[in-house]
Amino acid sequence: MRPLTLFLLLVCQTLFAQTSFTPVAKTQLDTWLTTAKATSEVNANAVPNLYGNHGLALKNLEDSNSIFNYGLSLTTALQPGLATATENPLSDGGHQIANEAEQAYLGAIALFSKHGRANIMLGLLYNQLGKYMQSEPYLEFGLQLEEGGEDWMVAANQYLLAGAYTYNTDEQKYQDVYKKFKQYAHTSGIKNGPYYLKMAVLYVSYYEK
Repeated sequence: MRPLTLFLLLVCQTLFAQTSFTPVAKTQLDTWLTTAKATSEVNANAVPNLYGNHGLALKNLEDSNSIFNYGLSLTTALQPGLATATENPLSDGGHQIANEAEQAYLGAIALFSKHGRANIMLGLLYNQLGKYMQSEPYLEFGLQLEEGGEDWMVAANQYLLAGAYTYNTDEQKYQDVYKKFKQYAHTSGIKNGPYYLKMAVLYVSYYEK
């Protein structure tokens, strides 16, 4: 292969491997947070950690974990708003923060497609925004992780939630996940066991007709 051709090939491969996601400037993030705080959509206690992860993401644009942690920090800080986003639309600032989190998760996945938590958290974010149809493929990736494990339980719970809201509870793939989820929820010692037991009871009316 000619030297110039080889050089161009290497350049293209490098560009392809890089993520297209770059965190917004801190000044822009501050503006969004100020707007979202005015409508009580932001957990002020989570903001310092968000700033820390924002800086780390800017310094490590090719590290999927750094990009994921930034997305997670955005989601965590916005939880007061996301908790009621399906009933009370987010403010412009809150919407921008949620969009930034979405892009961060997608950026982490672009860098490492098998990033389980990035897939799961993106699916969870879509659910919180009421975008249940969009969450399915990302949560299904999470269901490929160790069954009954912490990440699997998060993915399964969100998957069943999406199935209920999209009226797909009769589909076999949802039924299969429900049976496993119910089984693991009743396993002693599982993390967040009481919460999953509560959800398992709630899902009875949707998945056992």
